[in-house]
Amino acid sequence: MDKQILFLLEKGLIELNISINSTQKDQLLFFINMIEKNNRLFNLTGFKTHVDILVDLIFDSLSFLKTSFPLKEINTAIDVGTGAGIPGIPLNILFPHIHFYYLDSNHKKINFIKIVASQLNLKHSFFLCDRAESLGHDSIYREYFDFAMTRALSSLSTNLELVTPFIKVMGKAVFFKGSSYQKEISLSSNSFSLLNCHLESILSIPIPLSNRQNYFIVVSKSSSTPIDYPRRIGIPQKKPL
Repeated sequence: MDKQILFLLEKGLIELNISINSTQKDQLLFFINMIEKNNRLFNLTGFKTHVDILVDLIFDSLSFLKTSFPLKEINTAIDVGTGAGIPGIPLNILFPHIHFYYLDSNHKKINFIKIVASQLNLKHSFFLCDRAESLGHDSIYREYFDFAMTRALSSLSTNLELVTPFIKVMGKAVFFKGSSYQKEISLSSNSFSLLNCHLESILSIPIPLSNRQNYFIVVSKSSSTPIDYPRRIGIPQKKPL
């Protein structure tokens, strides 16, 4: 597995214009192997082969780096609905100085990420098994983070309600979206207004070794999130703002 995947990994990194050291390459390969080996046990992802995991999870995550977003300047980040540790783990491997928090309500997936982070020696990793609707009201985490991200969690309107309470005023949130992003944005104008945030940019990046594009919706928060948000568990999904 390793020689083939290493070749494909290096090819994709060239496409993304990302330079990493041999230790980081080994860490990414280890992570791919961990997902493949433990997928059934932890119910991690629908992507089952090493190649699919590389392209649809690792490159999907790392494509964000081609946006030139200043991750070197970020100190605290939260990956909301992280699942198997995507996109947080690949980004944390390349930016180990960031204090990364992984949030998911699934105990099995959080336990898997704990094992991975320990094996990869990601010293600034923290694990939160909870619902975003609840944790978003916790004074420890509310408006604590410089940066938040989520991938494949829900509609943009719901994403905004679940994620933006975690970021500081003037902090940034990034949402990984597919080709329907324009419709989602048009349906989210009320959410932007109620949650005191605004659309900063939309960045389109091709995913290496695939025919897909990632659309990154970058959002900035201009003032504190009103205390009413996020609403109680399940409501942001059932009744988007």
